[in-house]
Amino acid sequence: MAQKKTLDLTQGTIWKVLLTFILPILAGSLIQQLYTAVDAVVVGRFAGKEGLAAIDSVYTMFKFPLNFLAGLSAGATIVISRLFGSKDEGELSLAVRTAFTVGLTLGVLFSVIGCLAAPALLQIMSVPEEIRPMTLIYVRIYFGGLWTMTMYNMLAGILRAFGNSRSPLYILIVCCVINIAGDLILVGLLHTGAGGAAAATVFAQLVSVLLAMRALVRTCPSNGPLFRLVFRRDHLKRMLTVGLPLALQSILFPVANSIVHASINRMGTDAIAAWAVCGKLDMLIWLVADSMSPALSTYTSQNLGAGRTARIRRGTAIGTVLSVGTVAVISLFLFLIPGPLGKLFLAPPDHAALTPMIVRFMRMMAPFYVFYAVAEAMSGSCCGTGDTVRPMILTLLCTCALRVAGIFLILPRIGSMECIIWIYIASWIAAGLAFLCMFIHRIRRLERAPSPRFPAS
Repeated sequence: MAQKKTLDLTQGTIWKVLLTFILPILAGSLIQQLYTAVDAVVVGRFAGKEGLAAIDSVYTMFKFPLNFLAGLSAGATIVISRLFGSKDEGELSLAVRTAFTVGLTLGVLFSVIGCLAAPALLQIMSVPEEIRPMTLIYVRIYFGGLWTMTMYNMLAGILRAFGNSRSPLYILIVCCVINIAGDLILVGLLHTGAGGAAAATVFAQLVSVLLAMRALVRTCPSNGPLFRLVFRRDHLKRMLTVGLPLALQSILFPVANSIVHASINRMGTDAIAAWAVCGKLDMLIWLVADSMSPALSTYTSQNLGAGRTARIRRGTAIGTVLSVGTVAVISLFLFLIPGPLGKLFLAPPDHAALTPMIVRFMRMMAPFYVFYAVAEAMSGSCCGTGDTVRPMILTLLCTCALRVAGIFLILPRIGSMECIIWIYIASWIAAGLAFLCMFIHRIRRLERAPSPRFPAS
């Protein structure tokens, strides 16, 4: 039984095991941002504005299937983490096979549907006629390889369920190098345009799937073929029960943000540009907070499987403090020197017009990012208990519904960019406080029932 690559989060000094587990997740997120940016740079340089427009015009379209399937993968991770914590190797092996089968089946299904529906989707997205042929090639190649992205997310989630967050990081590094090399060869040398960029991405993802399968064989205890297609009904039901709320949340969240961004687009070019720079400056905050959420989900689920509820309380508190502390330090820099940082993203002629706006926006938001960090940490821990319905409802109410309500009810009366920023801030505060209360209620119930059934109610 290959256990060297696993990390038992039910043992050891809590802050050390959490840091050991979360740092590769954070590094992996940074790498994904890197090769997404490189894609855009290479296509923009070698395929021109038409190639760049072909990619950007359908960027949000891929968010929906990928986010939905990522939510299901997160559900599988929580289920497998619980079984790993309970040390039930027989059921653990069956759960891994079931997760693999679900990921492959849904990935292939979405790929086929996407390829067939591509022309209609471009019509719905109002893709301009002059770039539609190039965009259609890009979309069909990308959808054709969507199953590889789904499978990688599922396999990486399974690896993290075993406490192995390093293998996904190493695989992402290899994937990034292959993707960049593929972009330079297919787009830069062979001039295949946006289609070449899609092919490079799909090939890199295919390699990542094969590497993840190899890593899982070396990580997962199994008494038989690990990748035999198996539908174990009880495990499938648990994965869907936990994963579907996360999947629904993942596809509704971008809808709410799109409504907000539509309002920002009506504030003028300077406001849009200044907001875009702010989005670059606070990117690290989202990466830190968003990385802590799945880390605490796995941590909580493993410890719940082991019946160590007292450790869940301590670990969630420590993880939240680590996340909030890191976010607070980053926020301090953003509050003190937003002007010089913002100028890094601006051409000199734009400094005078945009820098004051960037400074004003960042100093409004910087003191409140910590509430977002609290919300993500507490949400991750609550989901790790197996109850993802209540966190989904809370997220949709405190974040999505609150933002949309603010845009439709408050913004028309005030009509300023500052109003939109306060709507964001209000959603962070509401979510942070609500999830803190939810976690306190949840952990008290768990401590009264040391061995809850899965999924806990």
